[in-house]
Amino acid sequence: MPGAVISFNSVDSSLSSLKNCQSYINTGMDIATNVALDLVESFNDAEDVNSMEEVMLEYAAMDRELNHYMEAIEETVNQIKQEKPENIPDLKCLVKEKFTALESKNSDSDLEKNEKYIYFKDQLKEMRKQSEACVESEYGACS
Repeated sequence: MPGAVISFNSVDSSLSSLKNCQSYINTGMDIATNVALDLVESFNDAEDVNSMEEVMLEYAAMDRELNHYMEAIEETVNQIKQEKPENIPDLKCLVKEKFTALESKNSDSDLEKNEKYIYFKDQLKEMRKQSEACVESEYGACS
């Protein structure tokens, strides 16, 4: 007897929506980077810049969680398509298991490896160098 026929159209649609959310996270990270650079450039308190770094780490955490969730869904769908089970399994439960397994491997140091976070730190370092050079110049003017 052949396996149950399962349509994944709604799952594919939901994954597409989640990928749109990922672009919102990336936009938020870009904005946070620009705000932090503006803060450094205008010689604001280091505390303000540090708070933007915390924002970046929060975005990195959201990005990681979203990636894990999408990965769990995609793995579950692919597994079911390959196995073609006779009874339709509990998709929600399977996705949750895979997601929990992925999330259990998280560490805070992972967040600092986020591509946008690394770019953020590099840009801040460059802007600080420029700002320090500006302050140290005898004319007080930046080039």
